[in-house]
Amino acid sequence: MSRSLLSKTSRMGEVNPVAGAIFGADSYQDETALQVGGAVAQVQTITIGGTPADTNVLTVNIGEDAGSLVTTSVTLTAVTGASTTTAAAALVEAINAKIGISNLVFAQNPAGATIIVAGRQRGASKTFSMTGSASAGATVTVNAISVTAADATVIPFGVMTERSSATKVSGVSFVGSAIGTGTYTAQVSTITAEGGDITLASGDVLYATVTGDLDGSGVKSFSAQTVFRTAASNTLTAFVAALNGVLPANSVLAAVSTNDITFTSEVPGLSFSVSASFDDAGGTPGSFTVAATAANAIPFGGGVALKSHTIEQDANGDSEYGMGDTFSGLTEGKCYVLVDSGVTIAEGDACFVRVTAVSPEQAGAFSNVSDGGDNLPIGSFGYKGIWLGGNVTDMNGLNVAPLYLTRA
Repeated sequence: MSRSLLSKTSRMGEVNPVAGAIFGADSYQDETALQVGGAVAQVQTITIGGTPADTNVLTVNIGEDAGSLVTTSVTLTAVTGASTTTAAAALVEAINAKIGISNLVFAQNPAGATIIVAGRQRGASKTFSMTGSASAGATVTVNAISVTAADATVIPFGVMTERSSATKVSGVSFVGSAIGTGTYTAQVSTITAEGGDITLASGDVLYATVTGDLDGSGVKSFSAQTVFRTAASNTLTAFVAALNGVLPANSVLAAVSTNDITFTSEVPGLSFSVSASFDDAGGTPGSFTVAATAANAIPFGGGVALKSHTIEQDANGDSEYGMGDTFSGLTEGKCYVLVDSGVTIAEGDACFVRVTAVSPEQAGAFSNVSDGGDNLPIGSFGYKGIWLGGNVTDMNGLNVAPLYLTRA
């Protein structure tokens, strides 16, 4: 009797596993539920003009729409009515204290007579309407919307996500977003290698170590050393060349700037630490002071978006989490992840996450190479990823591969 492939498996997912599917039921260890947050909150400004004075009344009406406006006002005193700046500050205080308004927007008055009113929640459905007026000498002008509210980038199954905080009506909570939504900043660290902790001279030896997940294979240290080379400038040039020779491509770049050596992450979001020391001509050891001129910034990873049978497909046949949906992000366990098109994965390869995507590339998809700096090592998001096998094509024609994900 002949046997088919299906008779050797317990479910279709074992024949063509899809992105976001668990790799073995017993591997499901930890996940977190996150609501997909919006991308942009509405911003609108108010300008206080005219000649404010004692007893003037400033009024604003704010609500979710024109039919649900809530009114708040402030009566100026001799102090608050002294100028447009003091009047603006008084109106800001009234807006942020008013129940029914303060849970919808947050007002600020950084300087002058302009009030910045921003929605407390991001997303195209989280908009507000606003009107204003004033009595006597002062004027209240509600300006056009300066920043339009926008929904988040959709999140396909099997991609890495971001986890950030959002201020909601009920307070501050965690939300999930697509990779690339948050802030990514390149780290810059500096050592003064001449004339600071040491004045270079014959017989001196310089040492430096850069540590971090720089090549997608976990946290490692990369070290180099250089002996004095006829002059301080020659020594620093040789030192930088030695460092760049051991650092992985598209990771951290060392450069000479007068008497300093700067270490800069070549991909925003890539974090690292630097330790540097020296031996002087007499063999006495010393250490360099490492100064950070730009701190690393990157959202924490929200885990891999797991496949859900409750998410419908769009007109293109893509299943995606959108604004307001709640997805489960796998934070520890084994699952099939979405792999960049054309990438061939092998067990034990390095693990990267795509941050900069140009169609048909997908932000949050996984790879085993940095792709010229468009991808970040998975360690940057607070995780370690181990490939459990090669990639396969799923039922939807997508490239997937099994990954073991753990917190770093």
